[in-house]
Amino acid sequence: MAALLRSARLLKFSSPFLLQVVDATVFGGPLCRLGTRTFSGRGIGGCPGRVLIGTGINRCVSGSGGVRLLTIAAQEKGASRDESSSAVRSRQAEQFDWALNKLDSSVRRTGRITKTQLLKIFHDMCRTGYPSGNQALLLLRSCGSLLPEIHLSERTELAHRIWGKLLELGAVYDASHYNALLKVYLQNEFKFSPTEFLAKMETANVQPNRVTYQRLIAAYCNEGDIDGASKILGFMKSKDLPITEAVFNSLVTGHARAGDMESAENILTVMKGAGIEAGPDTYLALLNAYAEKGDIDNIKQTLEKVEKTDASLMDRDLMQIVFSLAKSGHHQYVQEIAERMRHDRGYIPDAMNLCLSLITQGLEDTAFQLLKTFPTLQPESQNGDTPDLGNFFLRHCVNMDKPVEKLKRFCRELQEGGLHVSALPFTLYCALDAKKTATAVELMKVMKEEGLPVRTHYFWPLLAQHQKEKNSQGTMEVLKAMQELGVEPDVDTYTNYVLTSFDSLEIAHTKLRETGCSVETEGFAASELRSEAVNGRLESVLAMLSSPTMPAVELSTFRGSLILGFKRSQDVDTMAKITELLHRDRRFSTAPAGSTEVVGYFLYNLIDSMSDSEVQAREETLRQYFHQLKKMNIVISPNIYRGIRNLLDSYHVPELIKDVIVLVDENAKLSASDLPKGSEVKVSALESKLAELKTENKPIGETLKQLILALCAEENMPKALEVKVQHEADMVIGGYAALINLCCRHDNVEEALNLKQELDRKDSSMVLDVNKYLGLVKVLAKHSKIEDVLGILKEMKEKGVAVRDANVTSFFHILNASAMRAEEEVVRSILDALFTLGLAKPSANLCSPLVTVHLEKGDLPTALEASMDCQRKYSQMPRLHDVLCKLVENGETELLQKAMDFVSQERGEMTMLYDLFFAFMHTGKYKEARKIIETPGLRSRPGRLQWFSEKCIAANQVETLENMVEMTRKLFECDRDEMYYYLIRLCKENNDWKKAEATWMKMQEENIIPRERTLRLLADILKSNGQEVPFEVPEAWFEEAAEMEKTKGKASSTPASLPADSPVDYQRRIMALCKKNMSGEAYRILSDAESKGLALHSAAYNSLIKSLLAEGNLEDAMKVKDIAGSRIPGFTLSDTASSLLLITQVRRDNLKGALSMLKGMLQADQVPTQLAVTRLVQALGMKGDVESIQAVESMIKSLGQSINLSRMLFINNTAVAHIKNNDVDSAVQFIEPLFTPGSEGQSSGLQVSSVSFVFRKVIEERLEPALDKLSAMAERLANHFAVYRPATDLFLQFLDTGRTEDAKFLLQRCAGVGEQKEILVAYITRAAQKPGQAPKIKALLDILPDFPEKEMAYAYLMKCYGLDNDIAAAKALYQQMQEEHMQPDELCLKRLALLLKSAGEPVPFTEPPESFRFYADKLRRGSSNQPSEDD
Repeated sequence: MAALLRSARLLKFSSPFLLQVVDATVFGGPLCRLGTRTFSGRGIGGCPGRVLIGTGINRCVSGSGGVRLLTIAAQEKGASRDESSSAVRSRQAEQFDWALNKLDSSVRRTGRITKTQLLKIFHDMCRTGYPSGNQALLLLRSCGSLLPEIHLSERTELAHRIWGKLLELGAVYDASHYNALLKVYLQNEFKFSPTEFLAKMETANVQPNRVTYQRLIAAYCNEGDIDGASKILGFMKSKDLPITEAVFNSLVTGHARAGDMESAENILTVMKGAGIEAGPDTYLALLNAYAEKGDIDNIKQTLEKVEKTDASLMDRDLMQIVFSLAKSGHHQYVQEIAERMRHDRGYIPDAMNLCLSLITQGLEDTAFQLLKTFPTLQPESQNGDTPDLGNFFLRHCVNMDKPVEKLKRFCRELQEGGLHVSALPFTLYCALDAKKTATAVELMKVMKEEGLPVRTHYFWPLLAQHQKEKNSQGTMEVLKAMQELGVEPDVDTYTNYVLTSFDSLEIAHTKLRETGCSVETEGFAASELRSEAVNGRLESVLAMLSSPTMPAVELSTFRGSLILGFKRSQDVDTMAKITELLHRDRRFSTAPAGSTEVVGYFLYNLIDSMSDSEVQAREETLRQYFHQLKKMNIVISPNIYRGIRNLLDSYHVPELIKDVIVLVDENAKLSASDLPKGSEVKVSALESKLAELKTENKPIGETLKQLILALCAEENMPKALEVKVQHEADMVIGGYAALINLCCRHDNVEEALNLKQELDRKDSSMVLDVNKYLGLVKVLAKHSKIEDVLGILKEMKEKGVAVRDANVTSFFHILNASAMRAEEEVVRSILDALFTLGLAKPSANLCSPLVTVHLEKGDLPTALEASMDCQRKYSQMPRLHDVLCKLVENGETELLQKAMDFVSQERGEMTMLYDLFFAFMHTGKYKEARKIIETPGLRSRPGRLQWFSEKCIAANQVETLENMVEMTRKLFECDRDEMYYYLIRLCKENNDWKKAEATWMKMQEENIIPRERTLRLLADILKSNGQEVPFEVPEAWFEEAAEMEKTKGKASSTPASLPADSPVDYQRRIMALCKKNMSGEAYRILSDAESKGLALHSAAYNSLIKSLLAEGNLEDAMKVKDIAGSRIPGFTLSDTASSLLLITQVRRDNLKGALSMLKGMLQADQVPTQLAVTRLVQALGMKGDVESIQAVESMIKSLGQSINLSRMLFINNTAVAHIKNNDVDSAVQFIEPLFTPGSEGQSSGLQVSSVSFVFRKVIEERLEPALDKLSAMAERLANHFAVYRPATDLFLQFLDTGRTEDAKFLLQRCAGVGEQKEILVAYITRAAQKPGQAPKIKALLDILPDFPEKEMAYAYLMKCYGLDNDIAAAKALYQQMQEEHMQPDELCLKRLALLLKSAGEPVPFTEPPESFRFYADKLRRGSSNQPSEDD
C-alpha cells in the first residue's frame, strides 16, 4: 500500500507536462487514440470521447506516468527470459510498430478497426511467442468500442481470450493492463464484480492506481450502485488521490440510474464547490441521463445552457445522446437531436460508426433514420447521376442477418430518395460475399419481382462454397433456386462449379436429372468435355465425342481444356483418335467439309501452349503423335506448318520439324526455305581430315588448331579438351590460346591455369592477346586467386602487352564484380598492382570499386572515407555522387557536412555546391536543389551539367531533367540551347513528340536561338510521328553523303566525282546511311568494302548491326557480325547492339536463345537495356514460363540499380505467367501476400506499387474467370485490410477499357477506391498527356461526382479538349464551371482562349496575358506552398 501511496502522490504532484513526456515512450502518440474514438455504450467509463494529458485539470488520465514505474517493476520479473530472447523481442518490437501504425491509421481514417485486423495481429504475436507489455495493451484496448460491428458479448469474449492466451505466453501484466480491461468492460457493458476484480489484481501482486479506482466507480455507477461507488470514493479521499472530472461524470450517471435525477443535477454544483469547472463531458453525462429517461425538454434546456458556456458539444457528443435515446427506446426524439448536428469535419466516419453500433444492437431502424440525414448523400453531379453511399449500412445489415423484408424496404427507400442507384444488387453482392445463401436467394427473388436481371454468375459464389466443401446437396439446392428464378446454368457454371462437386459424371447426371436440369444440351455436353479433358481422362472424352447422341458442340468451347488434357497425357493413340474425330466429324466445327483448318489450328495451339522445356521433354510423344496422324491421312496447310515450324525452331527442337512436315498436304508446294535445315558438318569434316592426315603421317598442327577453334565456337569444352589431350604433342600456340579463353568463359579456373602453365613450358616468350590475359584475370579474380592475378599482371608488364582504353574498362568490370561480391582485399590488391606496374592510370571509374564494396554493404561512413582516401592518394573522388545521394536519402546530416567540407577544401566551394545540387536533384528534393543553384555568384559549369543530363537520359528521368532545365534558367553563363537539347534528346528516346513540341514552345518563350543540331533532332521527332515541322530544317553533311550514294555512277564516272575507296570513307558513308535509316544501302556498301578486303572501325559495324536489327533484319545483322569478327580480333557487340539482338530474338519467339543471349551479355560484363529485359520478361510471362522469369530476375540482380528496372516487372509478369498456365489461384497467392499487411511479402521490405499490368492483360485477353478471381482478391484486400491499391488499379483499367458499368459496380463494393486521391489524380494527369482521352476523365468524374480535386480535373479536361481541338466540349465545360461557381485557373483560361481564337470565335473573358509556362510555374509554386492535410 505504501508503494501505491507513493505512486499516487507522484501522480498528484507531478506536472501534467511531465506526465506527458514520461508517458510518451509507451502510451504516447497513436496508442492514446486507440479505444477512444467511438461509443462506449451506456456506460461513461472514464472519458468516452478523448484521452488527453495536458495542462490544467485532467479530464481523463490514461493510467500512465506513475504507472510507468509499475510497468517497469513488473517487467523486471521476466528479465532473464528477455535476455535470452533479445533478438526475437527486437523483431517483435518492429512488428509492434507496424501493428500500432496500422491500427492507428484505421482509427484516424474510419474511427474503427475490423475484427480481422485485430485477430491477425493477435495471431502474429502468438506465433512469435514473446508478447511484450505494450503489445498486450494494444490488443486489449482494441476490444471495446473500436469494434462497432461486433456484438458486445463477443467483444468481451475476445478480450478474455487475448488476456488468457498472452498470459500463457508469458506476458507480464501491470496496472495499465487491468485498467484497459476495465475500460473494455465499461464499453462493452459487461457486468462484473469490482471487488472480485480488485482481488484478482491483489493475487497477481499488481497495485491499483487512481485510474483503476475511477473506472471501478464508473462500473458501480453504470449499475446505479451509489453505495459501492461511495466506498471507493471514500478510499480515494483517504489516500489523498485526486478526484478528477471523470469521477464526477460517473457519479452523474450513477445517481441518474439509481433514479435520483436531483442528485445527478446537483453534482455540477458539487464540482463548482470543489473548484472544478463542468466541461463538455460532464454535460454529456447529464444529457445521456436525460436521454435514458426520455426527458427531451431537459435535454433541450441543457443544450441551450451549454451553448451559453465555454464548453461546446461536438457532433460526436450529440451522437452519444442519440445512442442513449435509441437504446432506451425513445426513437421519436432522435430526429430532433440529429437536426442539431453541425456536420463538423469527421462527421461522416463518426456517424457511420454510430449506425454500425445501432445495427449491431438491433436498432437498424434508428440507424437508417440517421443515415438519411448524411449531408453528402444528396445528388450533386451535373449529369443527374447519384452517388452510391450507404453501402456500409447495407453490408452490415446483411452481416447481422436482418430480415429480407427489412432489407428490401431499406433498398427501396434509398433508391426512391435518390441516395443509391443500385441498392438491391449491392445488397445481393454483400450476401454473396458473406456466403449467406438463404438471404442471397431471397434477394434474387425480390430483384426478379422488381424487374431487375438475375444473371448466372450471381450464383457462382454460392456454388463455389459448396464446391470447396464437396457438398453436392448444397449444389443441388442452388441449382433448384436457379430453376425457380428461371436462370439456366451456362457452360462455365457446369464446368467450374457443378460437375466438380460430384465424385463422377454418372452421379452428376443422375442428380441433375432428379433436379430437373437438362443434360442433353450443347452447353452441358461442352462442360462435360471440359471437365473430363482437364482431369486428363481422354478415353472418356473420346467415348463422348464418338457417341451418336452427342450434340453438336463447337470445338472453340472446349479447345483449351482439351489442349490441357493432351499436355498431361501420354496416350498417343487416344490423342490421335480424338484429333481424327475433330477432323472428320462436322458436329465439332462450322468449317466446310474437307477443310484442314480445324485440326491445323488445334495442332498449332497445342504446340503454342507449351513452353520450350515441355516440348523438349515430350519430344518423343509428339513425334509418335504426328506419325499417328499421318497414318490417319490427316493433313495440314503449308501456312499452319510454317507456324508450327517457327514454334519448334524457337523451342530448339529442329528434329521434330521433320515429323511435322509429313503432315503437309502433298498437293501444296513448299519452298526451299520451308524445309528443315541440316546440321553443321564442319566439326565432323575436320575430325575426318585430322584422322586422314594422321594416317598419312602428315603435319596436323593447322588442322588441329582449326578443329579446336571450331569446337570452341560451339562452346564444346569437354570435347575440345579431349582433342587437346589426344594430340598434345601437335598442339600449337593458337590452340592453347583458344582453349584458355574457352575455359575462362566456362569458369573453369583450374584448367585455364594448367593450360597457361603448359603454354609457358612450350614457349615462355609467347605473348597472348590482351583479351586472353583479361579473361584469365577475370576468372582468377572471381575465385579470389590474388597471387595468380598479380602474376598475370606482372607478365603483362614484363612482356609489354599494350593496354588500351577499352582494356582499362574491362579491368573496371573485373574489379566491380569483385566489389559487388564484397571482396575488398581482392579489389585493393589488383588496383594497387595496376597503378604500381603502370598498366593503368588512376581514374574515378577505375577507383570506384573501392567505394562500391562499402556501398554494397550499406556502410556509408566507410564508403565516404574510401572516396576521400582516393582523393588524397590519386586526386580522384569516385562515386561521390552516389555516396552523397545515400547520405541525403538517409538524412545523415553530419556525414553530409563532413563530405561537403572536404570537397570544398579539396576542390573548391563551387564544385561542392554542384555536388550537393546534383544529390538533391537525384533524390527528388527540388526545393533544396533550387536554393543551391540560386546561390549568388554561382556560374554554369557545362561539363558538370552535361554529366548529370546524360545520367538523366540514361535513366529516363524525365521529371528530374525537366526540373533541372527549368532551375538553371537564370544560372549565369548557362547555355540554354544545350540544356534544352538534352531534354529533346530524352523526348527522342521516349518518342514523345508532344513533350518535344512543348519544349520547343518553352524555347521560344525564352527567346533562345537554337543550334542546327537541336532543330534537326526536333524535326526528326516531329516527322517520325507524322507531325508538321514548324520551322525550316537545316541540311546535314550525312544527307549530302546519302545523296552522293544515290547518284553514284549515274551522272559522272570521273575519279574526282566518286567517293574515295578508303576505309574511313566507307565508314563515313555507312554511318551516315544508318542515321538515315537506310540500312539496306549501308549493307550494300559494306559488302563492297568487304569485297575489297577493307577493315572498318568497330563503330561502323556496330552502327550497321543496330540499324539492321531495328528493322528486324536478323539474318543480315548476323552476317555483319561475322564480317566484323573476321576483321577485328575479339570484336564484341556494343551493349545497345546486343540488347537489340535480344529484342529481335524475343520478337521471333526464340525465348531460349534470348535467355542465352542475356546470360552471355552479363557474363561479358555487358549491361542490357531496360527495354530488352522488359520485352524478354513480358514474353516469358505470356508463355507462362515462371521458372525463366525467376532466372532472369536472379541474373539481373547482379546489375543492381544500373538499368533502373522495377521489381514490379517480375511480380506482374510472374502473375501473368501463372494465369496463362490456367493457374489463377497461384497468381492470386503470389500477389496477395505482397499487399497483405503483416505477411512475408510485406515484412520483407519489398515496396510494391501497381498491378495494373496484370489486370490489363487479363482484360485484353478476355479471361473473365481469371478477372473474377483477381477482382475478388482486390476487394478482399480493400475490405479486410484497407489496402486499396489493387482495387484502384482494377477500377482504372475498367475505365481505360470502356467497361464503365464494371467500374461502377467495383466502386459500390469498395467505396474506399474513391478516396485514393493521389492515384486518381495521377491517372487524370497521365491521361491528359495524349489526345482522345477526354471521355475517360469525363467517365471518372461521372462515377465520382464528389471527387475532391474537381477543379484540377476540370483543368486537365480542358487540356484534353485543347489537344482534341474540341471547341464545343471546351465551351460546355467552361459553362459548367461557371454554373458550379468554380473559378478556372489562368492556365485553363489561356488554353480555352487559344482554342477559341484558333476557331475565329470571340473570347468571353479577358485572356491572361502571360505565356503558358508562366501560369504553369505559378500553379506549381502555389501547390507547393499549400499546407498538407496533416498540417
